Amino acid sequence: MTAPFKLGIVGAGSIGALHVETAAALPEVHLAAICDVRAEIAEQAARRTGARAYTSYQGLAYEERLDGVIICTPPSTHQELAQFYLERGIDVLCEKPLSIDGAGARDMYACAGRNGRLLMLASKFRYVEGVVAARQLLREGALGSIRHAEIVFVSNVDMSSRWNSDPKQSGGGVVIDNGTHAVDLCRYLFGPVNSVAAVAYARGKEMPVEDSAYLYLGVPNGAGVTVDISWSLERKFEHYIRIYGEHARLVVGWQETTLARGSREATVIAPAYSKQQAFIALLRDFVLASSGHGRPRINADDALASVDVIDAAYASIREGGRTAVEAVGAIAV
Repeated sequence: MTAPFKLGIVGAGSIGALHVETAAALPEVHLAAICDVRAEIAEQAARRTGARAYTSYQGLAYEERLDGVIICTPPSTHQELAQFYLERGIDVLCEKPLSIDGAGARDMYACAGRNGRLLMLASKFRYVEGVVAARQLLREGALGSIRHAEIVFVSNVDMSSRWNSDPKQSGGGVVIDNGTHAVDLCRYLFGPVNSVAAVAYARGKEMPVEDSAYLYLGVPNGAGVTVDISWSLERKFEHYIRIYGEHARLVVGWQETTLARGSREATVIAPAYSKQQAFIALLRDFVLASSGHGRPRINADDALASVDVIDAAYASIREGGRTAVEAVGAIAV
């Protein structure tokens, strides 16, 4: 019988806690260690799961024989932590954003290459049933020529006391946070992003980072993809992706994904968004790829592009106008 995949998780905050619960629920994974600089947080998570608690990220490598780690710490630490584990023969699944800039992201992948290890971005939306169904319909040409698409991630959440609002830790505000998901969704569905026009707003509490922004992403077929992101708006949307095609319109919603042709009633093609299902599929993809059984759904080119487009968005915000983005390669399948 194949031994379970021995996993460590670094960072047990809100997103780390979700990875902890996911890992503990999968029979093919042995959650061996949980690390957080806050000892009580690490110990609470360890007690719930039977893992060992650490406050030093080095301890996971020195005291455990791990197959892989998930990094769930603030973005400014991702490069240091990822390279530490990669250099010790441990594969890495890294939460978004991969790095706070393109140079750091490339150094991370160079390190993975030198050491023959897997570095993978934790892009959960690639594992949502509605998104996967939408991609398949687009690849089949079911909507005809794409006229317009929109991606929306808006909510009212107080980030003023979180690390997200500290640019030294986060690398930026809502653009690098929610925007990273939106950019990867755009690339996954429509292909490489070749230009960005962005504008940022401060609508909520006064913070040193932007809490709202609009992005216009240029893609190869010429269709416009607009991105609306905010931490400070109470607007409620039933969808987070809406695509208008020549023959049909596709709506990827929080409760269901639907396809409609002309005036006919929309047909449900995928169930409600499930964060749990997405995290399970993501972790299983990482474990399989790390174990040498297949390629991950998101590859190095995809991960680097997610950073490059965000870099370009911030350049557009600073300088005004549209910023070109150099395509980095093919999309993982």
